[in-house]
Amino acid sequence: MKRPRLLISLGVAVVIIGALAAAGIQSGRSLVLIENRSDTPLNLSVQSTHPGDFSWAGGLPAGKRIVRTARFTADGSVMAACRDTNGINRTTGGYVTPGWPHRVDVIAASCVALRVDADTIP
Repeated sequence: MKRPRLLISLGVAVVIIGALAAAGIQSGRSLVLIENRSDTPLNLSVQSTHPGDFSWAGGLPAGKRIVRTARFTADGSVMAACRDTNGINRTTGGYVTPGWPHRVDVIAASCVALRVDADTIP
């Protein structure tokens, strides 16, 4: 008698998890991970090449990472800028499209070593 209840419970759990996954994909929300891998705090600025889609600026302590969400409404890249005593270093990278969620990694080993990568979330 307990076996049918267990199968029904597992079936309901699978349907709920599938529905949540589908809702996440349909929302078009992408993850933007901004990470400071240097030994010093950095002043970073990150924004999408399409105005209004994503923008973040602030100080990031050494070894810390922040995660933000964004909804990209047009094809484009992500620009990152880092300010230190030597000036401002900028880079552009990754390629995002509307609809499907992406993971955008902005990694700063220092202001000179700034990298932006983007990939779709499977």
